[in-house]
Amino acid sequence: MKKSRRRKRKSTRRFETASALVLGRARIRQLPAATRASVRWIRGLLLLVAFVVLVGALWLTVDDRFYIYRTEIVGLGRLSPDEVFQASGLPGLHVLWVRSAECEARLLNTLPTLESAQVACRLPARCTITVTERQPRLVWNEDGQLWWVDAQGVVFPAEITAQDTSPDAWSVRGPLPRGEDGELDERVRVALAELWAAGVDISPELYYVPGRGLILTDERNWRVIVGQGPGMDRRLQVLETLAADLEARSLTPRFVDVRFADAPYYSLVNDW
Repeated sequence: MKKSRRRKRKSTRRFETASALVLGRARIRQLPAATRASVRWIRGLLLLVAFVVLVGALWLTVDDRFYIYRTEIVGLGRLSPDEVFQASGLPGLHVLWVRSAECEARLLNTLPTLESAQVACRLPARCTITVTERQPRLVWNEDGQLWWVDAQGVVFPAEITAQDTSPDAWSVRGPLPRGEDGELDERVRVALAELWAAGVDISPELYYVPGRGLILTDERNWRVIVGQGPGMDRRLQVLETLAADLEARSLTPRFVDVRFADAPYYSLVNDW
């Protein structure tokens, strides 16, 4: 009995060994030499590509040619190129890290005299900044503090120089009325726009008084309260009608108030 069991065990082991050898040969036969060579070639190619990418990334990172140290700026008038360049946030920045929209927003927030800004960059590190500066429509004198105001009512600090002096620019004196957005009060802006459109001769300057609005001195040297908000054409027509009547009676008023076109008012004795 013992011998037969031993024989069975030996035969079983031989069978398992033979099976393993057969399966191993089968597996080796499923991967011929040509295929193994192709696999090694592909692995080598992938390693080469990874190496080239790594070297290229390091080159882009360390080479100074890809960092921005100067730029072309188009459209400047009052601002200096260095001022715009520094405000853009581009100095020393890698060209691949440039986000044009962020640079443009930074320029407009930092330099309120800019109306628009556009940043464009290309390899290796060539950038162009195109700007449009706001054009002052008037100078507002607020107790000695000068402000520029453009046609849209945007207020920004004034830096008066010879090149900023314009024969078409108006001057307004008085407290500067601002809206919630910090820009010129909309009613005042509309009134000024209508006065500009009407071609009114303002000499030497306008005044602004809270509660009354804009006050001008006309060609007759009369002080005229024209107020604020729309309807300036109507008020100016009423002024001419009233002036014709006063001149026909040889009367010279101390002031004329045409804020309310249906009820104009004047005084021969009072300043207001």
